[in-house]
Amino acid sequence: MNRRGMLAILIAALAFPGMALAAPAASPNGRERDQCYGSCYAKCAAQHACQRPDASPNCFTHFNQCKAVCRSNCLR
Repeated sequence: MNRRGMLAILIAALAFPGMALAAPAASPNGRERDQCYGSCYAKCAAQHACQRPDASPNCFTHFNQCKAVCRSNCLR
């Protein structure tokens, strides 16, 4: 095997464990985003409770707009 082939094997051997270590480090961010979206969604649901008798005619529109803000703020 030539020098270039050995270098490619060495790089591959170092890259795979590096990716395996980086994957768990990214997981908490996903959980934090889920928690952020969940709490924001709950605020939207409480603020725009469309099943109430005094709900506005545009309640679902405002609820969907609120959820869109949650998606843009939490899922970055």
